[in-house]
Amino acid sequence: MSDDPAIRMHVPESVAGGVLADFVAVGQNGQYFTLDFAAITGRSPEALDAQVVARVKVLPDQVFQLMRALNEQLAHYERATGKAPRDEPLGD
Repeated sequence: MSDDPAIRMHVPESVAGGVLADFVAVGQNGQYFTLDFAAITGRSPEALDAQVVARVKVLPDQVFQLMRALNEQLAHYERATGKAPRDEPLGD
């Protein structure tokens, strides 16, 4: 049996609907990883314009758990839809 306590997660009504993000930029500073989720707001000939809709800071130990969970969910998605992730640039 695990010594880790169960986690009861509460999702406040203010965030329950979620927010759409077109991409995520990831950085780290040795203490934590920063995930900037952004939505495309416009396009110019030089670049896509985007606005960060959420910034999440994650401890390194949690990043490994996040990667495992994302890989699991991606495998479920691929089995259910038959779709593989696109390997295309975002702007194309």
